[in-house]
Amino acid sequence: MRLGRTLVPVVTALSALTASAATATAAPEPSASPEVGFASQAKETQLQQQLAKSKPVIATYKGKKIDLAHGWQGAQACSEVPSGEVYCYDTAEQADQALASLAPALTKSTGGAGLSAKESGQLGPTALTDCAYGWVCLWEHSDYTGRRLQWSAKGTKQLGDWGFRDQASAGCVNRDMQGALVYDARTGLPDPYMALGNLGCYKFPNVSYPTGGTWNDKADYMEM
Repeated sequence: MRLGRTLVPVVTALSALTASAATATAAPEPSASPEVGFASQAKETQLQQQLAKSKPVIATYKGKKIDLAHGWQGAQACSEVPSGEVYCYDTAEQADQALASLAPALTKSTGGAGLSAKESGQLGPTALTDCAYGWVCLWEHSDYTGRRLQWSAKGTKQLGDWGFRDQASAGCVNRDMQGALVYDARTGLPDPYMALGNLGCYKFPNVSYPTGGTWNDKADYMEM
């Protein structure tokens, strides 16, 4: 719970979650460096209480149930659909195609809003639109390749439960409102955060870490 340490002010992170100049007609694109800072003790206490309620993440992959914390068993893309169920696939393309039936209300573009990867015709492994409209995505590699993990519902995600702790090198927030806060958990020290704004994509090796270095492979949990 990290109680009893000096309170560290939180930089105005929420402004980065809602203040995006991009319009709903644009797909996410590379963005300027996101805001970074340190979570306050009160905020961390709140987040830790939420994380304490987390449960093992059991996904369906090739008709079988797997615990993502113990490995993805060869899967390359995993999605948590609005119902809370998690599905994994051999390729990101298969995951995108499945979203049309698993979460049609999210992936269907409305009034020219952001397109899903399938609708845009850009299913290539380096296309930023591989993060379908309505979703928040993380990638294993900074060029938006490798394993991909994505969510649509809000919540605090313990990346260790998802088999993704200290393994994220890029992220996209492809929705019109609110972004995501990525944290690095540090015992006895304030947890740094990185604020990913809506309708933006970020390469973590290009984002400065508050105490030096970069955010590459430092994400431990995320609030969205």
